[in-house]
Amino acid sequence: SSGINAEYGDGDISAKELKGALKQLGQDTDTKTCKRMIKTYDKNRTKRMEFKEFLDMMANVFQYHLSHPESKTGNGADIAQNRKLEELFDSLDVDESGYIDEEEIIKLTEKLGEKMTIEEVRELIGQVDKDGDGRVNKDEFKRLMSAK
Repeated sequence: SSGINAEYGDGDISAKELKGALKQLGQDTDTKTCKRMIKTYDKNRTKRMEFKEFLDMMANVFQYHLSHPESKTGNGADIAQNRKLEELFDSLDVDESGYIDEEEIIKLTEKLGEKMTIEEVRELIGQVDKDGDGRVNKDEFKRLMSAK
């Protein structure tokens, strides 16, 4: 990525970087909306978003999309929610192994302009990895994204 983040490698995400990241995840958002999102999650008022704040925001953005599905008919909404989660999971599961592993998370963070250390990635995976295999499977991912 370019700009301040690449220059200083500060691991924070600007509105422009956020817009690019969301686009890669299939979410088209304008810069104004990205700035609003950052303002909401920017705890230390730097006008930038830390990567952990970005993950919190992604979970919330996703919940918003899930709670406003195309069809509001009970079961249809569940199916739409499930499909969207599976699409997001598949877009992150680059090698199509059925798991999101450390390497895929590191690649994602690089795309977002932040390189996480292997320790940070392991800590992140540890928060959702229920079966302790060091990877995030589809069910663990769905639970993470659906957690209120």
